[in-house]
Amino acid sequence: MDKKLNQSIWSTVIIYSGILIGFINSIFLFPKFLSTEQIGLIRQIISAVFILIPITTFGSGTTYTKFYPSFQKNYKQKNEFLSFQLFTIILSFCIIFLVINIFLNDIKNLFTEKSNLLFEYQNLFFSLLFVLSLSSLFESYLRARYNTVLSNYVNGVSNRFLTSITILLLSLNFIDFNILLNLQLFIYVIGVLILIFYSNYVDKITIKISFNNIKKSIYKILNFSSFSSLGAFSNILVMNVDVLMVTSILGLSETGIYTTAFYIGMIIEIPRRAISQISIPFISENIIKNRFDKIEKNYKDVSLHQMIIGALFLLLIIVNLDDIYSLIPNSENFISGKNVVLIIGISKLIQMSFSYNSELISLSKYYKFTVITVFILAFFTISLNIILIPELGMIGAAYSSLISILIFNIIKFMFIKKKMNLSPFTTKSVLILILSLGLFYLSNFIPDIENNFINIIIKSFIITLLYISLILIFNVSEYINIEFSKILKKIKSD
Repeated sequence: MDKKLNQSIWSTVIIYSGILIGFINSIFLFPKFLSTEQIGLIRQIISAVFILIPITTFGSGTTYTKFYPSFQKNYKQKNEFLSFQLFTIILSFCIIFLVINIFLNDIKNLFTEKSNLLFEYQNLFFSLLFVLSLSSLFESYLRARYNTVLSNYVNGVSNRFLTSITILLLSLNFIDFNILLNLQLFIYVIGVLILIFYSNYVDKITIKISFNNIKKSIYKILNFSSFSSLGAFSNILVMNVDVLMVTSILGLSETGIYTTAFYIGMIIEIPRRAISQISIPFISENIIKNRFDKIEKNYKDVSLHQMIIGALFLLLIIVNLDDIYSLIPNSENFISGKNVVLIIGISKLIQMSFSYNSELISLSKYYKFTVITVFILAFFTISLNIILIPELGMIGAAYSSLISILIFNIIKFMFIKKKMNLSPFTTKSVLILILSLGLFYLSNFIPDIENNFINIIIKSFIITLLYISLILIFNVSEYINIEFSKILKKIKSD
């Protein structure tokens, strides 16, 4: 695991620091100073942007990481490749901009009157889409060089910290909600500028107009990009289309409640982002060298460690859910989303358990299979949302997400097993589930204290202590046991 794991650990630490700030924003500051409709508007704009990023970037994130090892030793090819990806993003964005504006009235008709406010900020939407598309490219630029820490800091910490400041400015009446929304663009612009300057520092950037040195590879790049774009779109779709459809069918206020609950549930999957980011260049490099034995070991390691962390966080959230909601300002406006947290939490744990299925397929010679999964996923996700949201409300959106993620990952798992004979699961995967269910049962015997905050601290401490102890006793992770032994030796020596 060495460099990959070290980067993953640091990235995870940074991301969880950002999650803490985001938690404060979403659970305390947003509910206290913003209405559910205003929260829904912010979340919907961001979700809509992320749905379109795979298309405006034309899959450049995965494409850059896949082809970079082929060009990295040739200075001219390396810079021409980056330039080609940049021009592709600019062209793709222009096409999407024109298409949306041509069909804008038809798109508006898909939304309820409760969501009309969304279309008053279309200029902000397009600006954010362009800025975050550029950000995606330079995140890939750094990721291909096994450098993910700063990009995680920018996206996870600084952006959220600056958002906290804008909310506090709003609370002090220094700015209004309209200015707060537009300041989001300023925050993301700062982030992408940091990434560009740091990327140049890591490996000097030179933009080329000519692509003579990579022209023989352009067809392969574009061919891969088209399928990669569809694959990335499918993953983003399953993560964000529920928010879009809640807005479309129920309105922005319900979206605010749903996304607040969704945010609590998605805390579980944060390690997956950090580990997957650093695993992508590893997969690409070893596929080129045909080292599937290394991929198999890493594939299982990633699944195992994601399950260990994900199961712990799901436990902590379930055990403390009532106390968490009691701490939310104006909690009576958000309590209807409580069950959403449980469903989304389970879906995120499922996704983490299957390791990096999507990335493995996208970077392999079977990348065209992503087209099939896109249509399957789109069919299930949209159909389930259309059926379940009118019947069950926002809970229906959560169930749609859970079912779609499960089906999507099972299909990819079966394909990888058949074509590559790889599986992310071991007997220890089952052991983690057994230990987690056992701890969940035991948690019912932990007495409650009237102070909700202290109750969360005590329950979390007990559950975490018991969980870590069981993981060590049953030797679930050899790596964790070795690191724990090192810590004990260091303590004794001191």
